[in-house]
Amino acid sequence: MIYLLDTNVVAEISVRPKPDPSVVAWARSLQAHSLYLSVMTLAEVQAGVEAASDPARQARYAQALADLRSEYHGRVAEIGEREATAYLALHKSLKANGTCIDPPDALIAATALANGWTVASRNTKHLKRTGALLINPWEGLE
Repeated sequence: MIYLLDTNVVAEISVRPKPDPSVVAWARSLQAHSLYLSVMTLAEVQAGVEAASDPARQARYAQALADLRSEYHGRVAEIGEREATAYLALHKSLKANGTCIDPPDALIAATALANGWTVASRNTKHLKRTGALLINPWEGLE
């Protein structure tokens, strides 16, 4: 099984001074080749680097981003035609149902849907609407 890590999972295991032990244990229980990032997650981490007003925090976030790029080299899912098609279908479905989710989360979910992967996220309440397979490392399987 391939897990596509949402930004909240990545932040928990890479930049939090005291990460949740259950999330760390979950991530460590899996082989590295089963954990992927979305380009959207890297973009959100980059936005966090740029938004940090404290120089020490900005440096810590920048180092975490560099470490992520190195650690997940070859395991960063890009948004190609298949993922874009899944995103547009998802957007259309959500809109028809009168609901929506933030575009970055919708793109992460669409990437998982297009590839048959499971999204690992704490934000399962709104991601459930996407139809993507989900796991909440803070709680277990959704």
